[in-house]
Amino acid sequence: MKSLLFASLSAFIVARAFAQPDWTALNAQARREALVPIRPGVPGKAPFWNGHARAFIHPPAFSFTNVAGAASYRFTLTPEQGAPVAWTVPEPWTPLKADVWNSLAPAYYTVKAEGMAADGTSVGVAGERKFYRAAVFKGPYAPAKTDYRAAARRVYASVFNLPHVQAWATNDDPPKGYDLYCYPAKILSSMIRALVRHAKYEPKDAARALALARKMADWMIAQSQPAGAPLAHCPPTYWGDRRAPAVQWRGQNMLSYPTHAANAYFDLAEATGDAKYRDAALNIARTFVRIQEADGTWPLKVFEKDGKPVRANRLVPGRYVFRMLDVAAQVSGDKAFSDCADRALGFLLKGPCVNWNWDGQFEDVDPLPPYRNLQKGAPVDTANRLFAKGGNVELAREIVAWCEDQFTVWSDPVHHMDWKHWKMPTALEQYEYYTPIDASMGDMIGAYASAYRVTKDPLLLAKGKALADNITRHQRADGTIPTYFDSRKGSDWVNCMVYVADRLEALADAE
Repeated sequence: MKSLLFASLSAFIVARAFAQPDWTALNAQARREALVPIRPGVPGKAPFWNGHARAFIHPPAFSFTNVAGAASYRFTLTPEQGAPVAWTVPEPWTPLKADVWNSLAPAYYTVKAEGMAADGTSVGVAGERKFYRAAVFKGPYAPAKTDYRAAARRVYASVFNLPHVQAWATNDDPPKGYDLYCYPAKILSSMIRALVRHAKYEPKDAARALALARKMADWMIAQSQPAGAPLAHCPPTYWGDRRAPAVQWRGQNMLSYPTHAANAYFDLAEATGDAKYRDAALNIARTFVRIQEADGTWPLKVFEKDGKPVRANRLVPGRYVFRMLDVAAQVSGDKAFSDCADRALGFLLKGPCVNWNWDGQFEDVDPLPPYRNLQKGAPVDTANRLFAKGGNVELAREIVAWCEDQFTVWSDPVHHMDWKHWKMPTALEQYEYYTPIDASMGDMIGAYASAYRVTKDPLLLAKGKALADNITRHQRADGTIPTYFDSRKGSDWVNCMVYVADRLEALADAE
């Protein structure tokens, strides 16, 4: 018996040893991969997407212009402190030199490109740019405080227990005490999905959780556009007067958010068996099939009264659009929904996957011109779609790498806003709100989980776990997750923490 126990213990120790990451190898891999430029611009061939970028993990290429009489170009890289480094390249838009880039510590730098004549004299400046050289992944990071699935279930329970959620039992409109009810399609849909999952995990609360979810869904359905309207059956993006954007943009609909509601209705229909909610979801999906335009997508924002665009920006279809169409096709058997999804993916492959305009699309930020406000939610969703479909894996990995390059902070944050208090590793939301948000971490956790599931690259799993572990370390005693991973205070965005919980479960599934 003793020898058997010893053998079992030895096998356990060996298994544990193999399970431990080889941090030397993983960090070296991360360093090597961070020397590869991501989508460098080339005049007339590839767009320069990074005109408004602030920081880079990978060596960038800038939109510097040719100088008359130049035979080559001298790059001079000057740190805020220390001696400059110079080298020569054939074109002014050449990516920064890999060995120079590898030697740089996280800090601000200025690069200047000068056109050089054949005799070595300067004939003019091709361009100049200041940027932040961001930190590369380097593990190990602090460990998780709890299991990912346990953390996710605590989030769902916390949503159920929120006073302004419980108050739905005695209110016919969104209860007072939570200002973000002004974005009903976004917020209520996330609450419904959390309540449905809590009902699944905690049978003792199931009846009340589903009753609350029904109350929310019924309110949204009642507030939605009538049959025959341009946006038939779509719930409002804005409601009430609890925040300025809801007042300013009332009557406008950001077309990503009705799809949140459709997904919530599908979940509620499955949990309750009530076909009313399935039909409500299918009605929204049918509206999207009807109004899909020739390029495969939709206007980002439209006026509810006539369906006309508010701005020229196009919707970058994401996870909620595709899941709505996938489930609609499954439950209805109608091929129109899957055809609609295929056309939407075609828009991505011909549009943002080529021009790299991953447009920021948030209900509280006015749509901006191309490249002015890039974000990583939509590209992550695109990568996840590509991973799931089993094709274009290299493109999907490139997208994930770009999201890391522009929005993931492993250490030494770019000096911005409340940067001294950032809880790292973390991820940032969008150029216009370049600050650490829990849902942005969720985006990257989900992206690494999807990438690892397909590639089995241990570095991708290590990156996802580093972010997920940080989420668990900052989950509060009541189960909620703070929206802001810095020192700022404010209303928690319930949709963000519910999404993070979902991504924690996805990572647990991928391990």
